[in-house]
Amino acid sequence: MKIVTDNRLPEIKRIEHLLYGLNYEVWLNLYGPFDPELGLEKALKSGVSKDAQLSDVSPSSPQDARTEIMDMILYEGDIGHGPEKLDEKREEIMFLMNKVFARINIDEADLVAEFGFRKGRPAYPVFWYFAYDIHSNGKRWVFIGSSSD
Repeated sequence: MKIVTDNRLPEIKRIEHLLYGLNYEVWLNLYGPFDPELGLEKALKSGVSKDAQLSDVSPSSPQDARTEIMDMILYEGDIGHGPEKLDEKREEIMFLMNKVFARINIDEADLVAEFGFRKGRPAYPVFWYFAYDIHSNGKRWVFIGSSSD
């Protein structure tokens, strides 16, 4: 028997729990910190998936990344899928996400890039997906999230 321990941030686990819903599940993970001198694909291979292969790396900004991530996290869904009672949970979700953003100091990041996976994606996306490479305070962070049914 293999025992797996979930070492992700408690804020991330709570956000996932709050966003659970009808035919809808969210997965998030913050990887790092990595040495910023290590290439992104090497960081992904060492911390995310040994099969990781990059695609579509494009520059972003701290504010654009924050906005896009929050738009996805607060995705309302429709009658057939989506988080349950999102309006009641919105304030707590935003508070928790701000704690995650503060932990990686995204607002002061020196470099932010959005990227995709050609291979080795850690979760299967259905409704939305994001992956960001974030450099702040001499550290590299990789923040990935997706939603599925």
